[in-house]
Amino acid sequence: MQVEQQTLVTQEHPFKVTAYWLDQVSDFGETVDYPVIIICPGGGFTYHSGREEAPIAMRFVAEGMHAVILNYQLETATSKVYPWALQQLGQTIDWVTKQASAHHIDPDRIILAGFSAGGHVVADYNGIATDPALRAKYQLNQFAGQHAAVILGYPVIDLDAGFPTTVAERDKITTDPTLFAAQKLLNAQSKPAFVWQTVTDELVPPINTMMYVQTLMQLGLETEYHLFGSGIHGLALANHVTKKPHKTKYLNDQAAHWLPLAVRWLQLQGYLHDEN
Repeated sequence: MQVEQQTLVTQEHPFKVTAYWLDQVSDFGETVDYPVIIICPGGGFTYHSGREEAPIAMRFVAEGMHAVILNYQLETATSKVYPWALQQLGQTIDWVTKQASAHHIDPDRIILAGFSAGGHVVADYNGIATDPALRAKYQLNQFAGQHAAVILGYPVIDLDAGFPTTVAERDKITTDPTLFAAQKLLNAQSKPAFVWQTVTDELVPPINTMMYVQTLMQLGLETEYHLFGSGIHGLALANHVTKKPHKTKYLNDQAAHWLPLAVRWLQLQGYLHDEN
């Protein structure tokens, strides 16, 4: 496996990506083009959670996927998250697409994964990038490539549905009302989604995922939804790998099933080769 770190720039807003590129397996006797997962970690739009970066990336690498971690635009004293985070995700897809030959990437199998705040970036993108008018409005037409599906873990979906808790905090993320509610951006061309959360999420109310999944179903889009009965926000892998030291609340043996469930969903959707 090769690890590559790059700093990309979108309209004078630099951002970092870290790629984990799979090597070819000599025993296969032929070249294999692998799917790639682009991960947007959470962190409340103020930081990027390391628990949702390499630990999750490595699990997908082990399933036969390249993995790229995107450190998208955070809120700062001088900049909001949007629209820069959307353009950075678009440029990351473009960057991955243009390296298809060099790293044996299948550009038709680019999967986006977002957790918590990163889930809002991915969920918004799944609506905007698949709507020609909105794609042009938010200057995504300059980027090549497109995603095939999304995976959302305890995502923020609607900025007026429990997180953030105040208008002032929301306005640090964006003052553009079009971007508040990701479920309202979905359209018939949006991509399939695997979504999971817990009933007892204390930070992002489960109504967020419910609204998103309901809209997916109304549009007739492929979706799989898992609402686990208990668990705190930000479980990541929900096992010992991402448990914060001395904090057993980050362990949840039921919610930890989300990753093999997501892998199987990708197989059933045709984005990963199954065992047959």
